[in-house]
Amino acid sequence: MNQITIDYPTNLDIPAAWYGPKMASNPHLWTYNLTATDIRELENAVQTFKQTQKPLGHISKYDFPLDNLGNILNGLKKELLLGRGFQLLKGLPVNNYSTEICAIMFCGIGSYLGSARSQNSSGHLLGHVRDTGADEKNFKTRIYQTNARQSFHTDSCDAVGLLCLKKARKGGSSMLASSVTAYNEIAKKRPDLLPSLFKPVAYDRRGENKKEEQEFFTIPVFNWFKNHLTCIYHRTYIDSAQRFEDAPKLTPEQKEVLDLLDELLNDPTIHFEMELDPGDLQFVYNHNLLHDRNAYTDWPKLKDRRHLFRLWLSLPNDRPLPPVFSQRYGELTIGNRGGIFTEETTLHAPIDDWII
Repeated sequence: MNQITIDYPTNLDIPAAWYGPKMASNPHLWTYNLTATDIRELENAVQTFKQTQKPLGHISKYDFPLDNLGNILNGLKKELLLGRGFQLLKGLPVNNYSTEICAIMFCGIGSYLGSARSQNSSGHLLGHVRDTGADEKNFKTRIYQTNARQSFHTDSCDAVGLLCLKKARKGGSSMLASSVTAYNEIAKKRPDLLPSLFKPVAYDRRGENKKEEQEFFTIPVFNWFKNHLTCIYHRTYIDSAQRFEDAPKLTPEQKEVLDLLDELLNDPTIHFEMELDPGDLQFVYNHNLLHDRNAYTDWPKLKDRRHLFRLWLSLPNDRPLPPVFSQRYGELTIGNRGGIFTEETTLHAPIDDWII
């Protein structure tokens, strides 16, 4: 009898294939509380970095010595790559520091995990997540610039980090889901739809593309490459890419499987919510997890409004990515890949994006 060969798995049993309720009920598994020793190390490292007089975008772990916390961060990196795919650090006293010191601490911590990547066409290595008043219905708006509910998605990098400086008046909680778990559920419930997950779909670049590039890129939602299942997904950008005449149109099977994927990701038995308080740092591995954020109501005064720093990171010792990812990631060299680049991109780490 001839054996049928498939080029994708039907079930993956790995640490990243978790279910939301288990994570929600066991925060001790994924939370590290910063100690007084850790905080002193961070404060001293800030002074060491300032003495170099380097721009913040050039920070490295060699300019930011963390003898004890550095070991914790090495373990965190392994957890992102090989474990559950996320970690929370709690207790950075951000209210005791200036915005500049918080930025140096956050970028310094990030330098122990990987290299910072450009998060937009302006070249921001340090991103600012807050409501800028942008119109969420504008095709060039990225949803993090609004207070609207996002949708479960991955970012264009290996891992994303957030530092909460100020939280919203109401709402804005973080949500995480395992793309591996969602995939396993689809394989179990609708195996006939699995092939559609491995067919290319178009994603809207939201106007952040080089002149020679199309205004969209085409990558399958799931990719099986060198024994790794890698997810890239943003339904909002998939749907908005359909406006381009030359973008491949979603087939009925693709629409059906993407609707099922969205249904699963929004199922409380799959995802869980995490409240980020000021001083919390969250790190998430994009290739195995998706993240989302609830809509929120902000404070009346500008100085009080929700504000998070963000890092996009390329991780050393990471998995290889399939060649098709070069459409979005550009260079695919491990440790030096991902981010958004155009002809106008100038890499820098703005402390305050309101004045950029």
